[in-house]
Amino acid sequence: MSTADTDDSAPSTGAAPRRDDELSWTPVSSPTAPVASSPAAEQAAPADWAPDSSPTPTVPVRTEPPASPVDWIDTGHVAEPRVVPRRRPVMNVLLFLATLVTTTYWGFVSYQGFYAVDGGDIVFNPFAAPGLLLAAIPLGLSVIAFLLAHEMGHYVACRYYDIPASLPYFLPFPSPPFLLPGTMGAVIRIKGPISSRRALFDIAVAGPLAGFVVALPILAVGLTQSRVIDPQSFTDGRMLTMGEPLIWAPLAALFAPTMFDGQDLHVHPLAFVGWFALLVTSMNLLPVGQLDGGHLLYAFSRRWHRPISLAVVGLMTLAGFYLFPGWIFFALMVFFVLGTKHPPVPRYDQSLGPMRVALALLAVVIFVVSFMLVPIHGLGL
Repeated sequence: MSTADTDDSAPSTGAAPRRDDELSWTPVSSPTAPVASSPAAEQAAPADWAPDSSPTPTVPVRTEPPASPVDWIDTGHVAEPRVVPRRRPVMNVLLFLATLVTTTYWGFVSYQGFYAVDGGDIVFNPFAAPGLLLAAIPLGLSVIAFLLAHEMGHYVACRYYDIPASLPYFLPFPSPPFLLPGTMGAVIRIKGPISSRRALFDIAVAGPLAGFVVALPILAVGLTQSRVIDPQSFTDGRMLTMGEPLIWAPLAALFAPTMFDGQDLHVHPLAFVGWFALLVTSMNLLPVGQLDGGHLLYAFSRRWHRPISLAVVGLMTLAGFYLFPGWIFFALMVFFVLGTKHPPVPRYDQSLGPMRVALALLAVVIFVVSFMLVPIHGLGL
């Protein structure tokens, strides 16, 4: 979703009359043409001043916005740039810190839950167990790392095309333990219109690609720390069964401990973060509205964007009734908040080229291997 801010002010095309104690008085009637003296002007001027026949300096006219935030002031003859200080990202920093707290606290509780099968109660006061809190910090940072990679992919692509964009806004969410890793994700605000079809594609695809690259090692390391358990030993009702994307089985075969019949894999919280990263990546790649997948769809076909978006919303609603209720919430958010339309993009006649077609196919592969139709079982919904 992008909004346009037009803060640049155009320079003045005319200049005010100028008086200088060392030079003669010159009424300026045009910023680009020499001034012609007239009897009326000479009569209106002070007696000790004479009309000046020297050429009047011209006022440069800015035809494109500058690369940095600049305001322009008219000094009478020359438009001079004045640097406007950038807004300090206070809200970005506060939300980042809040999200670091909520994700670390999630790690604090989940780390204990991972070993709860061995007995013992879970401590919910982090100050009562500082050692466990210290062990949870890497878990919180892993969540931040994935979200930061995804959003910075978008941000760097925006900067490449000189499209103004904000730093990431993290969304803290103190969720119940074992459900969400302390956050609802992150967003950036694109402050100007997308300049071209290629820019739209590059900005949209950069986030999922960067996030997927970070998600894989997180998941792999988490699988190495996971444990094989007897499912009968978990009888306190905290067990949730995670859906497995297509990429899960080969990664588990490579990195997870060996399981035998009647055993289950109790995933480490770090593996859960990797799983969550794959879920977020696949949902962002859904070809609907103004999700990343919707932007990619629009870059390939303006005509089919709206019909396919509406069809995907309908399919999500059906999946919510018959498979996983969370799809209903997501369908409502897409339809009423993000919308199924897409703003027009200039210079749409550009060809994407074979490299971007290859990247689009890679994005499709990432979606297929990461997508989970039923992300979680055992919620009792």
